[in-house]
Amino acid sequence: MNKIAVIGKVFVDIKGTSFAPLHKDAKNVGDITFSNGGTGRNVAQNLAVLGNDVRFISTVTNDQIGVGVLEELKSYGANVDHVEMLDDNGMGMWLAVMDNEGDLQTSISKQPDAKLLEEAILRQSVYALDGVDAVAIDLDLSVTVLERLIHLCRKMELPLFGVCGHLSVIERNRHLLQGFTGFICSREEAEILSDLSIVTVQDALHVANELAKKGAPFTVVTMSELGAVYVDRRSATSGHIGTKKVKVVDSTGAGDSFFSAVLSELTDAKKAEDALTLGMKVAAEVIASTENGLVPEMLETIR
Repeated sequence: MNKIAVIGKVFVDIKGTSFAPLHKDAKNVGDITFSNGGTGRNVAQNLAVLGNDVRFISTVTNDQIGVGVLEELKSYGANVDHVEMLDDNGMGMWLAVMDNEGDLQTSISKQPDAKLLEEAILRQSVYALDGVDAVAIDLDLSVTVLERLIHLCRKMELPLFGVCGHLSVIERNRHLLQGFTGFICSREEAEILSDLSIVTVQDALHVANELAKKGAPFTVVTMSELGAVYVDRRSATSGHIGTKKVKVVDSTGAGDSFFSAVLSELTDAKKAEDALTLGMKVAAEVIASTENGLVPEMLETIR
């Protein structure tokens, strides 16, 4: 069983999905749901459901909602001993508006207390990273915290994989990617980071290679209906994995699910092609559901 530490934020997601095409100047009738989310939390859930020994490092608010987040993660098999409970603002809230086809149209994000979260992450990482096989981190943290975690992983010789919860920090500090073993991003994020456009699969391979030259040697770019590409400069290999078209119910969490499956397979010494193939299957299952991530009931279909 792979032992993977996951570092990132917890959010409570409030999703409103319109029954008809959205109109900004009218009241849109639809459905509203509450669920636990956040890139770090989503990755921890996905990896645990995939059978990994997960240690989650984060904070939650010390109330019924925060307790509920931890209980849900524990029910999936994740270790939450390294999640600290704060009196206030221990986690964020994300208000999302989806159209009638399940695509995100706009959102408002309330962030957790960054200072207290990052102090907790640095405090817990000293102990939580001991004995793990790999580390996954949400890149939406301060430069200071990312630099310290990169240094710690180098010192402990741990593979470090980054996922974009939000692009702003890495966009302004692209050099940080040089400290990562692997980096997975979307087509839109890759275009911003490379200052290049992606239309075709060949474009994506070129951009992934350019990003890998300047950042993580293993770089993946996802392209929705066109699948995903990877470049691994360590082995001088690259490739493209296609995907099947699925009906979108809710696209939230699909990228986190893809990342988790790829990391799970790579940590298990699987080939990159196999890792991306599983990632596509997992993402497709999540997109076709109302879940933020993988749940045990989906495993039979995926495997």
